[in-house]
Amino acid sequence: MNRNLLIIYILVIFILPAWGQEGMYYYGTNSRPVSDREEAVLLKEVEKRCADTYLMKTRRKDGNAWQLVSREKIKIRPDGDQVIRYRANSFFPVKIIRKMERQGSGELQFSEYVQETVVREGTSASALPLHLEGTVREYHPNGKLKSVAIFMDNQLVSNQNWLPDGSPYIDSLFYSADREPEYQMGDDFFKKFLLQKLQTSGIDLTQIQDRVVIGWVVMETGKIDGVIALEGRARQLNNYLVQVIKELPGTWEPALLAGKPVRYFMSIPLNFTSREANFQELDLSTGRLHYSKY
Repeated sequence: MNRNLLIIYILVIFILPAWGQEGMYYYGTNSRPVSDREEAVLLKEVEKRCADTYLMKTRRKDGNAWQLVSREKIKIRPDGDQVIRYRANSFFPVKIIRKMERQGSGELQFSEYVQETVVREGTSASALPLHLEGTVREYHPNGKLKSVAIFMDNQLVSNQNWLPDGSPYIDSLFYSADREPEYQMGDDFFKKFLLQKLQTSGIDLTQIQDRVVIGWVVMETGKIDGVIALEGRARQLNNYLVQVIKELPGTWEPALLAGKPVRYFMSIPLNFTSREANFQELDLSTGRLHYSKY
């Protein structure tokens, strides 16, 4: 074999896995890479469909089961850029363009775009799945800076955060922890409190068909702060629910990460999909609060 061709062949063998590698990837809390399924709380399965196309499924552990969180169909262009069709909570996938550029250090600089607007950019040690290193910036849909985060070995170390209007939000937030926050008044009290507030709100909920998401931070002290409406078209309902969460009595047992209390961001999605104002269930699981209306 021609020596130059041999060198090229060897380079291809070593470079291609960095652009897309089949297999199972396991992660513990705070996206910490772990070696096996038993330690994992999140897993990513990468399957090669054809020469330039991959399917990646992300699953989260829920008790003894693994719940599908998202599916990504990824087409890798000849230059290494990726065209991603991402599907999570919607029937219709979101198209993401991920531009990749290899740095002298061997890491990959990436920028992600949705409808030609940058939504995230940073550095990764691999192309598929991403293994975040260093500084990662996220942007709100209006183009304003959402967060500047520092990662080490794919784990979040620190972050600064801003609201869509550009005003500062709470810094040093975590979204995964070894022990998630626990409301000291109990789940049943939380359910009754929220359902009672909804029933006595004076808002005609039978006329609302919407998905409202309220977020807040459980501080390291156990108090809540930074209550905001993340989704929802009905402004009156959004504002009302923000106030309800602010009025929630009692405190929380803070989240723990590596044995230390940390600030933890939580959210509650409320789906108003029926015209029957019969509020039956509020399910709290794995730190996520789910409201059901029947």
